[in-house]
Amino acid sequence: MDKSDIDVSSLPQLVQAPVRNLAQLLLDQASDNLQVLAVFGAALTDDFDPKRMPVRSVAVLEKMDLALLNQLRSHGPRLGRQRLQAPLFMTERYIDQSRDSFPVELLEIQRLHAMVLGQDCFESLEFSRPDVRLQCERELKTNLITLRQGLLSAYKDTLIAPLLSAAMEQILRVLRAVLWLKELDSPPNAAAVVLAIEGLLDWKLPGLKNCLSVPAKASFKQFEQVYRDIESLSKYVNEISV
Repeated sequence: MDKSDIDVSSLPQLVQAPVRNLAQLLLDQASDNLQVLAVFGAALTDDFDPKRMPVRSVAVLEKMDLALLNQLRSHGPRLGRQRLQAPLFMTERYIDQSRDSFPVELLEIQRLHAMVLGQDCFESLEFSRPDVRLQCERELKTNLITLRQGLLSAYKDTLIAPLLSAAMEQILRVLRAVLWLKELDSPPNAAAVVLAIEGLLDWKLPGLKNCLSVPAKASFKQFEQVYRDIESLSKYVNEISV
């Protein structure tokens, strides 16, 4: 591959230049070892907010190269200023062997990604329903633990908002996986994902809805709403029959 193979046309206009720069950097450093670069997640949704949401990507290498990662780390501050999160580096073998242990993350990439370089190796991935359900359960229970521990560390209210924002990013990934389990389409808009889950559950999730736009200073009441919603989701996922 060379720089002429870079295609950012399917990305939002405001992230095209940073992602192109990232792709050029990876090509320069990895050369023929780089097989795929794809953007995935929030940057491809209708409600993407570049001020608080990083651009996430995945780079697939022919073989893992720690020396390459060592070379790239010096570029971290520059990429961070462009709101680019460090790419997830994988190999095709790693992806194939991780379909049972990390299906929720790979499902998110499969259902919400845009190719920048190379041939799409995510579209054809297949997942086991019991594996997906089990990870959804584990992720929700982990989120509850993280929120409890985070609340203990949030000695002032301004620390609650980032705690909730981080939780929401993880929860949306799980919600999309739950829709997949129920053989339902996953909307590109985060609010529509929550709405689809409400329809599935037949009850409201006010905490998660409010969490989509967390103010700079969130309250304990908002925290409690989010926590209760995740508890309800956890109970629902525990009872899904696969």
